[in-house]
Amino acid sequence: MRKLIALVAAALLIMAAASASAGEVQTSPTRPDGEEAGWNLPESIKMTEEVTAIFNRAMEGLVGVTYEPLGYLGEKDGVYCILCRATVVYPGAKPCYALVYVTGTGVQNIWDIWMDKHAQ
Repeated sequence: MRKLIALVAAALLIMAAASASAGEVQTSPTRPDGEEAGWNLPESIKMTEEVTAIFNRAMEGLVGVTYEPLGYLGEKDGVYCILCRATVVYPGAKPCYALVYVTGTGVQNIWDIWMDKHAQ
């Protein structure tokens, strides 16, 4: 559990996020054109039904690695960042963590997070 908490904290630092006050969604400062810049951070990392549906649609047909969503980290311009446990599909494979970026139309990017210890 400590590893997961540390990993979530590291992912939030990667996204250059500051802590949100209770009960509100945090957004970044505005750009010169007046639009918001940065990630919209949720109050909780719990996967919502909407984000789960988007994730499941994006992962359809993806083979070779199983991605188990552990938490929803944020959204920016229709791109959702989800912390996952990734396991290559072969006997004895050890899982690792991955940041999976998805949209309503599919997977945008996947970043594996390599650690000394594998995801449990």
